[in-house]
Amino acid sequence: MKKVMGVMAVCALLAGCEKSAKNGDTVIIDFAGFLGTEQFAGGTASNYPLKLGSHTFIPGFEEQLVGAKVGESRDVNVAFPVDYFAPNLAGKDVVFKVTVKDIKK
Repeated sequence: MKKVMGVMAVCALLAGCEKSAKNGDTVIIDFAGFLGTEQFAGGTASNYPLKLGSHTFIPGFEEQLVGAKVGESRDVNVAFPVDYFAPNLAGKDVVFKVTVKDIKK
């Protein structure tokens, strides 16, 4: 009689059940910020560790990464606060193109 594998073991073998990011997880991301079609200075990073739920990025950014999986790319649409220190971005709607490279629980 053969031993039946558990669901998680099968998922791991088939790579079909990747973990998704939750609040409290740290996601390792690459991102680039765009104002319209132009990439803006200071809005780009590689291998950035971001703890979801830490509120260290502008409002709305972290929440849009909840549920993301390793290898997934997302457009994160946010607005900079009107009192943001960079006048060219203050109050502006921007898009960050984000790729999740890893998730640390």
